[in-house]
Parts: sequence; structure tokens; C-alpha cells
Amino acid sequence: MLLGELAALTAAALWGLTSVFFFSVAAQRIGALRVNLFRLPLGWVMLGLTLLTTGSKLTTDPTSLALLAASGIVGLALGDLAYFATLRRIGPRLTVLLQSLAPLFATGFGVVLLDEVPGPLAGVGIALTLGGVVWVVRERPDAARPAGHHTSGVVLGVLAALCQGLGLVLSKMGMAGGLGPWPASWLRMSFATAALWIGAAVAGRLRDLALRPSLRAAWLQVVGGAALGPFLGASLSLVAAQLTEVGVAATLMATTPIIVIPLVVHTERYRPTWRAVAGTVLAVAGIALLFAR
Repeated sequence: MLLGELAALTAAALWGLTSVFFFSVAAQRIGALRVNLFRLPLGWVMLGLTLLTTGSKLTTDPTSLALLAASGIVGLALGDLAYFATLRRIGPRLTVLLQSLAPLFATGFGVVLLDEVPGPLAGVGIALTLGGVVWVVRERPDAARPAGHHTSGVVLGVLAALCQGLGLVLSKMGMAGGLGPWPASWLRMSFATAALWIGAAVAGRLRDLALRPSLRAAWLQVVGGAALGPFLGASLSLVAAQLTEVGVAATLMATTPIIVIPLVVHTERYRPTWRAVAGTVLAVAGIALLFAR
């Protein structure tokens, strides 16, 4: 069974649900900074409770621990910071478009660090899937793009994609010592959470976290988003990385823009254009090749 591929698609679907129904609503109510700093600790607590109830081991060798620490800091902390900074500078359309580079970085690092060279069929599948995602994302208008530094936004977007791709590869290397995806995700998230909060404290941003009454109106979205995203989604991404090639896993997890189309049809009465339909068909063809290889 192609459990790694299924885990990657499930993670993409969970991230789509999280972005549409949870974190986007919470960010409007309490701000992106609060959401970004609260979601990882909540996911960390949920993972910790799960590991306690299942009796999973957390011990690993120093090399694997260092790799998982680097993965959390690079992939979750730095990658997320760069991602949100990109959103502020160039808007969601170009940001998501640049995130399509993450599977390419993951594939490249996988070749160099893991000796995972995609076969011809996998290469075609990756190209078709990413082509479909890019085709769909590029149909959105530029009018809503916020004013800002375009060049720095693009650089940060590329950096975010690089961090996410490298973080996935480092996670797989950290699990090579025998640690399972769920304990590995907890350790990874521990270092990422610490890095984010220390960084916010050094930057003097913690004073902006005063819990306003509006938090009461967003706690359900924050907790629900943490359960679907940092808890389930991030852990399934490590399941996918462990069970299949990182390039394939990263490509399937990049299909979130395709998966959210039915969601926005329902929530925003969005009518898919021919371009969205064509891009979806292209991406589905690529996914089929990745499963058939």
C-alpha cells in the first residue's frame, strides 16, 4: 500500500481545511502574530499527550536529535517566519506560487543528502502536479497584492520554500535512527516552538501578545487549527517522508491549493474557471502517476 503518498495527500487536505476554516478566521480576529505563536505550542501539547497515552519512546541518539532540532528550527520556525513575512510583502497569490518551489528543493536535497533520485515516472508526475498547482494559483488577480518591497518578498518566499524543503529532508534523516514519525514530530516541534518564542522575545514582540477579549471569540479556531495543522498535518508529513521519497511527499503536500478549490466553492460561492479545472486535471494526472509508479 502507498501509505506514504496517502499520508502526504491527507496532510495537504488537513492544511487546506486549516487555512480556510480555522487560521484565516483566527488571524482576522486576534492577528497573525498570536496565531503563529499559539498554534505550535498547542500542537506540541496535543502531540505530547498522544505520546504519553501510547507510551511511545522519545529517546534517540545525539545525531538524530540534532537533525530533528535543525529540522524544527529551519523548517517550522524560520520557514514559517519567512512565509508570513512573504505574505505581508507580496500577498497570498505570489506567496503560494513561490511555495511550489519547496518540492523542488526537497527533491534536490534528497538527491544530495539521501541519495533519493526520482525515477522517470516520478519525475513526470512531480512536473505535472506542480505544473497544475502553478497553473491554478496564477489565475488569481494581482489587484489585492499589498504594497511593499517586491524584491525582498520574492527573496523571502524562496527562502521559505528552501527552509521547508530542507526541513523535510532533515526530518527524514533524523528518523533514520529508528525514531517514529510522531515522537520525531514532537521533538521537532519542541525546538521550533522554543526558537519562535525566543525570537519573538528578542525582537520585543511578546508585549504585543496581550490577550484581548477577542481571543475568546477565536479560541475554537486556534485550537481546531492546531489540531488539524501542527498536530495531525505536521505529523503526517513526517509519516510521508519516512515511507516515500521526500520529493514525492513534498509534491503531494504542495497540492493544498488544488484541494481547497471545493472548500472555497462552498464558503465563498467561488465558481471554478476553465483554468482552475484544467490545472486541477493536470495535477490529478501527476498525482496518479506518482501513485502508479
